[in-house]
Amino acid sequence: MPHSLSHPEYMTITSPAGETYRGGNQAWYQDVWQRRAGCGPTTAATLLAYLSETSSALLPLAPTERGTQGGFLRYMEDVWSYVTPGAKGLDKPESMVVGCRSFALSRGCRLQGEVLKIPARWEDRPSLVRCRDFIAQALDSDRPIAFLNYSNGALQNLDSWHWVPLISVALGEAPPEGDEVLLCSVLDEGEERIIDLALWLETTLLGGALVDLYPEPTFLE
Repeated sequence: MPHSLSHPEYMTITSPAGETYRGGNQAWYQDVWQRRAGCGPTTAATLLAYLSETSSALLPLAPTERGTQGGFLRYMEDVWSYVTPGAKGLDKPESMVVGCRSFALSRGCRLQGEVLKIPARWEDRPSLVRCRDFIAQALDSDRPIAFLNYSNGALQNLDSWHWVPLISVALGEAPPEGDEVLLCSVLDEGEERIIDLALWLETTLLGGALVDLYPEPTFLE
């Protein structure tokens, strides 16, 4: 059964020339270091902007200019001040949660975050079903996931040491062997891509994490 956001079109951004992008792109930052290390803040900005569209309690998180490349870049800059990469980038999932909560508080909103870690040790990793359920629960509540990937394993269309927003998931089988696949749509470099999270979970050398952000219960609608 597929699980996806109710309004994925909210993540479409239009350039002054009329080009359309899916989510933000860290290459839009002006500073060289920001372009190099900005996947975390870019992912955070994409998640927060979507949540502001779908939850009235989080409306103050909205970018000043919705849906435009220039407006979203300014929003990315605002988010950077709170979701700030260190020397190794934004290398801890807890830093994503703390930074996004701080940004929300600066706008009078309260967020919580839940982290599902995928350790480097294969035997310590959550099952594929646990990962699918974690993602599906968020998507079914209309919340995108922030996916942290320390090493891409066998995936050729995903960079290592990288954050991306995850916006849909579907469990299936890959013929002819019949192995399970977990096909996820992620946004990266202004594009929507399909990755097999089951293959990543099986082959990543260093693991990563999944992060779900949501309003504090007292602010739920």
